[in-house]
Formats: sequence, structure tokens, C-alpha cells
Amino acid sequence: MLDLRRVSTWIRQTWKGFSDHPVFRRVFVGILFFLATVFIVGSGFFSGGYSLKEGQVCPTNIYAPRTVVYLDEVETERLRREAANRVEKSYREDTGVIARQDEKVKNTFSKARELRDTDIPPEEKLRRFSTFLAQEVGVPSSELEAIPTSSLYALLQGSDNEFNSAEDFCKTSLLDELRYGLKEDALPNAKKNLVDKVSHSSIIKSWRPGVSAVLVYTIRPNLIFDKETYDLRVAQARAEVPIIERTYKAGQVIVREGDIITKVDLAVLRQSGLIRGGAAWPRVIGVFLFVALIGLLMILYLYRFRRDILEREQYLFLYGILFTLTMLVAKGVSVITISPRPEIASLVGYLIPVAGGAILITVLLDKGLAVFTSFLFSILVGVMTDGQLTFALVGFVGSMAGIYAIGIISNRSDLIRGGAYISLANVGMILILGLLNETPVGMVLAGMGMGVLSGIFSSVLALGSLPFLEEAFGITSSVRLLELSNPSQLLLKRLLTEAPGTYHHSILVGNLAETAAQEIQADPLLVRVGSYYHDIGKLKRPYFFIENQMGRDNPHDKIAPSLSTLIITSHVKDGLEMAREHKLPPDIQGIIGQHHGMSLVSYFYQMALESGRPELVTEEEFRYDSVKPQSKEAALVMLADSVEAAIRSLQKPTPGRLEGLTRKIIKEKLHDGQLDECDLTFKDLNKIAAAFVRVLGGIFHSRIEYPDAALITELERRRSRGAVVNQ
Repeated sequence: MLDLRRVSTWIRQTWKGFSDHPVFRRVFVGILFFLATVFIVGSGFFSGGYSLKEGQVCPTNIYAPRTVVYLDEVETERLRREAANRVEKSYREDTGVIARQDEKVKNTFSKARELRDTDIPPEEKLRRFSTFLAQEVGVPSSELEAIPTSSLYALLQGSDNEFNSAEDFCKTSLLDELRYGLKEDALPNAKKNLVDKVSHSSIIKSWRPGVSAVLVYTIRPNLIFDKETYDLRVAQARAEVPIIERTYKAGQVIVREGDIITKVDLAVLRQSGLIRGGAAWPRVIGVFLFVALIGLLMILYLYRFRRDILEREQYLFLYGILFTLTMLVAKGVSVITISPRPEIASLVGYLIPVAGGAILITVLLDKGLAVFTSFLFSILVGVMTDGQLTFALVGFVGSMAGIYAIGIISNRSDLIRGGAYISLANVGMILILGLLNETPVGMVLAGMGMGVLSGIFSSVLALGSLPFLEEAFGITSSVRLLELSNPSQLLLKRLLTEAPGTYHHSILVGNLAETAAQEIQADPLLVRVGSYYHDIGKLKRPYFFIENQMGRDNPHDKIAPSLSTLIITSHVKDGLEMAREHKLPPDIQGIIGQHHGMSLVSYFYQMALESGRPELVTEEEFRYDSVKPQSKEAALVMLADSVEAAIRSLQKPTPGRLEGLTRKIIKEKLHDGQLDECDLTFKDLNKIAAAFVRVLGGIFHSRIEYPDAALITELERRRSRGAVVNQ
């Protein structure tokens, strides 16, 4: 008999085994978001309505649920096409054709005279003349082969009078064909006429094949098709055809019982939302495949450009939440009835705040990902609003404006400015589309008002949800970092007042690290803010650190090196405690905890070795008990911190000494293994050193030596005495 308890235990253990596997969790989360998106996007396709096809007999009277204005694009396009076909083609005369043809004929007979008078074998003359006809006249090889060799030989043996007569004949014949204008389509007849003229002319019979070939491949049309003028006339003719509109008032019969359903009827019914059949399998499959295609594009993009999001469940889940919630908000707005007037209610798509989702993705994840996702958002909005391209375009342009605005954000309130950018972009795009579609002014103004509201909703959505998303997912957004970089922050104010040396040291470290971060594609903002806070642990015992002593007695002179090391290294642990207490972001905490790695406190280690009992001293006692840098940003802060501290003790900091000491410190950190767990390359280290030297060169530049007070007094005294003498 089946043991249900054992089966239940097996199911729980199996599920636990799967759920503990990271790949399973990511796939499971992806499937959940996929199904949610299918439901959101496809919900509008599964509602009740008529199931009709073109050519079917209408089973009942179908009434318009609201006033519907249908623009019959098919009929309008047919009438415009007919108007365009009635426009005659335009031509302009190319006055240079006759001169070019005469020149080509002249050159041909000049070449024949030249070869006739040249003392070379006849075969070589024939070869050179054939080459001339092929290259300069344009006679194809097949035509040259068809001309009898005897004809070309005879042509190369003519007299000057015969050449002159043939040349005049050719020029006159060509001029006759062009006298009343020659179009491209009349060119074959003109060539045939030229051949006939040659055959009935007084030209030497053996010359006629060669002369015919010269004429046929020299003549060109002198009436050129004027496409620009023609297109302008066609556009004018099409514009004169008005758009065919079909207006159905609320309650009016759209299709009567017994009538045959036409394509126009289907279009009107579809616009009215009356042929949304039940959850038919073709529609279900269509929506499923469409969303699957969108999901595949997302996965390919993430795998190619942002693989870190695929590998970190936290970011993947956040991206799924942002995508799904944006689509849910879009769907909710799209079904709102904003006005009893049907023509105004049809503009609800302009209200959809997809730009809010783009802003959140920009701030929390990545700007490039936000641009790509905005494209997907706009496609899905177009689908959810009955294929309205205008709503999709406005949503995409507004999202691009929001992403641009967030690219220059300086604090959280600047999200409101992003809303203004979005509103302006929406208004501009709606106006452009209104002009292109010749929409009535009232409808355009109403749409522009909704575009403004969409921008406001987007900024409110982003501003309101951003703190919760940051807290829930532990994301260090650029907005949060910018807020932390404000000198009015409590910890930074305490650093300035209680440990001013550490404060200024942190500012310089931030400048160094930020410049280097820009060179190696790290996060400059995170590096700068991390540098500001990396030494906050020194607030607990500020005067035990030399930059804060400012002429005071050094307390380390009175205690053992091991105790000094313990005090110095404890500022990392103290900094982490203060960071947790003040709820600094995890990335900042990581920099605080990793900026010294497991480095050796060499100064006190040497003091201990010189204390008289070196055999009792071990390096482990004098190393930081923390984690080596795990990211480029933490490693940059470590290197900048070490370089800035060392440069302060450098006598006469010339550019050569600055660079030598900088590279020496980076090399020591590398050989000590402190950079083993971050993904810096040797190329990155070289760029970092160059960036450090460039910044340090600007800080420690040479200065002129000003005279002291006594010298200034003496100079003033001498100048006064000289003035008295002059008087």
C-alpha cells in the first residue's frame, strides 16, 4: 500500500534539493514573471465579443457601443494611388549631351587617323582600335566580335576626306535624333534609326558596321527624368485626396443582420472592441509566443551585455519585478475610462507612465538596459492598446527623455526634473504625430495634456517606489550615492570637525580613485563615495592617526607596537559598525571592510622587529584582519589610500618621484597578494598608475617661493628712502 507520509517526505526533500540550486531558482523566477506578463498582456485578448471573419454572413445587428470614427485607410490609399498614377512624369533637358557626343565622335575618328599614320603592324592597329572602342566608346566585347575585321581594317585605312565626311555624318545623325528631345524609353528606337541611316548613307559600305557601333553606343538621352519634381507632384496629388472617414454614433448599427462582413466592417468592429473573441487557442498561443519572443530578447541582451544580472538572483528578481509592475500599471491605466466623450477616451494610451519603469531601471540597474527595456515596453504598450503605434512611439520617446534626465541627476529631487523632461518629450511627440496624421486641434491638445500627466505620473512613480526598492533589494543606486556624497551628511560632518586630517585625506583619495575608475570602466561615483567613507572608523580614536595629530604628541610613542597595530587595524571594524549603524549601502560597507585587505602594518612591524626580540614577532600579528578587495572599486580605494598616504611623506615631490613611488606601491600591493581576489588586469594597473600620477601632479605642482615678512619690510623701507631722495 502507498505510504503517503513517505511520499510527502520525498516530495519535500526533492523540492528542497531543487530550490537550493541557483539555476533552478532563476528559471523558476523567470517562469513566474513570464506567466505574469502573458496574463497582463493577453488579458485584453481573452474578453468576450463577436467571433467574425471576412466574407461571413453577420448573424445579428451589431451596434456601436460608443461613437467610433474610423479612418478608412484602405480606401483613402486606393484613391491616392489613383491620383498619383494620373500624374505625368517630369523631364529636364541635359544640355551637355550633344557636346559630349560630338566630342566622343571626334575622338573616335581622331584615334582612327592616329592609328592610320602609325608605323605598326596592322594587327596591332586593329587591337588598339578595338580597345579604344571598348573603353572610350563603350562597345561591348560581344558587339566588337560581331563587327567584321575587314570593316575595322578598312576604317583604319581611310583618307582625311573620308574621315571628315563620316565624322560630319555621325554628328548630324546624332543631332537629328536629339533635336526634339530623347527620353530613356525612346532610346532603342533612336538606335534603330541610326543603324538605318547608316545603311542608307553614302558612307563606304565596309565602314558601316563600325560606324553603326560608334553611333549606337554614343547616343544618350537628353531628356532626364526629374524625379524630384515628379515626387513633388505626386505628393501634392496624394495630399489633395482627403482622408475617408466613417463615423458611427453610439447605438448606430455597424453591420446589419444578413450582411456580408467586409474588411472595413472588421476594422470598425475591431476598433470598437467588438470582435475580441473568447480565449481562443490561436490567440492564447499567439500571446504566449509573443511574450516568449520578448523574453528571449531580454535573455540574449542580458547574456551578451549584462551577464552579472543573470548571475545575481537579487538583480534578476528586481529586474523582473520592475518589468512586470510597469506592465501591470500600463494595463491598469489603459482600461481606465478617462472621459465620457469617446474621442477623448481613446487617447488614454498617452497616460501610460512606462517612462517611470525606465527611470527605475536606469537608477537601480543600468542605463543601457533601461534603453533596451524601454523599447520592449513600447512594443508591449502598442499591443495592449490595440496596436496603436502612436502610443508606443510616445512611450518610447518619453522613456528616452527620462533616461537622459536621470543621466545628469544630482539628488533624489531631480527625479521631478526627469518628469518635466518626459512631459516635454511626450508633448513634442504627440504634436508631431498630430501634424503627421492631420489630427484635429482639439484632439492634439487633449493628447498633449495627457502626455504632461504621464510625465508627472512617471516621476511620482519612480520617486515614491525608489526608497522601498533600494531597501528591499539592498541596491546602491546613484541617487543614494549622490545623497551620501553631500558634505552635510552626519558622518562626513563628524569627519570634518573631529578628524579633519582624515576628512581631507578621504577627499584626495576620492579624487584619485574616481579618476582611475573612469579609465578602467569601474563605477566612478561608487568609488568616490566609498573613498569619502572608507576611514570613518577613525572617528572612534582620531588622534591615534597621524593626519589628525597636527603637532600633538604621538600617543604611539608610549605604547607597544602590537597595541598600536591593534588600534590602527581596528578602524576597519569600527568603520563597519558605524556603517551598519547609519545604514550605509552594502557596496559602501564592502569598500570600508576591504580597503586595507590583509595588508601589513609595516611601520609597527619594523618597530617590533627592532624591539630586541624579533624571534617572537610574526607578520600575522601586524596584518589587517579583514577581506581582500572583491571588486575593482574596493581595490581602487585601497591603492588610492596607500598612494595618497605615502606621497605626503615624499620630499620634493617631482613628477619622476611621484610616478616612481606610485608604481612602487601598486607593485607592492600586487606582490603581497592583496589584488588576487578582484578582477583587475595588468593593463588596468598601468592605467590606474597613470591616472594617479596625473592627479597628483596637479596637487603637488611646483610653487614660487614668496619672500618672508622681514624681507618685505626691508624692501618697503628702501623704497620709501628712495622716494625721499627723488623728492
